[in-house]
Amino acid sequence: MPTGPGAGIKKYTTENLITKLMHSATTSNYFLSINVPRVVLSHITKTKGLAITSNLRERINIACTSATLPGSSFATHDVTSDYMGVTEKMAYRRMYDDQMAVEMLVDSEYKTLHFFEGWMDYISGKGISDRGNNENYKNFRNGFRMNYPDSNPGELGKGYREKNLIELYKFERDTSVSQSIKYTMVQGFPISMNAMQLNYGGTEVLRLTVNFTFVRYVTEPYTPGSSTPSPPSTNPKTTIKGIPDQPFQFQQNSGFLLNQNLYNEFGQFIPPSQNIA
Repeated sequence: MPTGPGAGIKKYTTENLITKLMHSATTSNYFLSINVPRVVLSHITKTKGLAITSNLRERINIACTSATLPGSSFATHDVTSDYMGVTEKMAYRRMYDDQMAVEMLVDSEYKTLHFFEGWMDYISGKGISDRGNNENYKNFRNGFRMNYPDSNPGELGKGYREKNLIELYKFERDTSVSQSIKYTMVQGFPISMNAMQLNYGGTEVLRLTVNFTFVRYVTEPYTPGSSTPSPPSTNPKTTIKGIPDQPFQFQQNSGFLLNQNLYNEFGQFIPPSQNIA
């Protein structure tokens, strides 16, 4: 059992081990918040006929069945002979993972799929001009003009990425744990969607994997109920005492998803409603 330096070998009672090790973080309690620039929302509404309501945003956020927390590392260079016979590594730059994979449940009206397809359509310039409409786009000779990622000076809201579009909150089911962790993906946007296979075999829930890219991620302690700014109706806050937590239910006047766990106590997969938006 590892102990502090110079402490030697120490015996732990079962009660001490339970106290120290049985309150670890779990993988099944999290909340993903995906927001889209206003100009992209308008484009999705115009080209897909999809009204981006708060109900639909909530549906997309809670449909995330798995996500990959990004990592980072240091770029180093070797320093030789500062000390006789010793080669040291010196860190000179922090390197961030540039992608994060998110798996989503697709609803029966394919609104989740239309949402991300519309976002990528705007990035590629599809539907922005007559050259990019659906009929012209079906012509294999037709080209396209990509949109700029950021807005030009004097043209606010024209880019397809912004500062805090993708945020992931990692919390625990135990409401007595007051502090969680928040990941913010800086300047994130979808860079690819994985192929989805269909077959006549056993019927399963259709899942969409979206890969986001970003400049870097920022982690910070997040205390539910704090004054941290949050998008409306999506970010978790504290639960109200006396209100029992229910799966897939946001507590009224709080917006905190207590139970983001798609498996019940018997280990059975329970997907959310497919027609709530």
